[in-house]
Amino acid sequence: MRLLVMLLLVTSCAKIVVLEDPLSVSEHLDLGYLYEKQGSLDLAEKEYKKALKKDPKNFLALFNLGNVYAKKGDYTVAEKFYREALAVKEDPDVLNNLAYVLYKQGRREEALIFIKRALQMKNSETYRQTLREIEGH
Repeated sequence: MRLLVMLLLVTSCAKIVVLEDPLSVSEHLDLGYLYEKQGSLDLAEKEYKKALKKDPKNFLALFNLGNVYAKKGDYTVAEKFYREALAVKEDPDVLNNLAYVLYKQGRREEALIFIKRALQMKNSETYRQTLREIEGH
């Protein structure tokens, strides 16, 4: 009994040190996605970065970080993550989002190149809408 009381006293005062992140890349991505959907962009960003720490070339972590920064209005950083995602996998959603952040930075001609590539890969109303916005229609 006395040992149990001492143990309880020690554990209530001590801090637990976690030496290794117990979550998988997928779990960090899922958690980040949930935070992002709730509008908790800073928490989402932290989770996506934890996923990247475990897998530096993870396409979804790179893409989702681009989305978080785009939602925050930090288009330069969003561009960086979208370009890194494209280096891993050429994906029309990334091309669309990259076109959008380039357009928001005033780089219309460059944005047109990427949105047209996205439309060549996939005929999507979302991509056509991005094209119309870039073209000023």
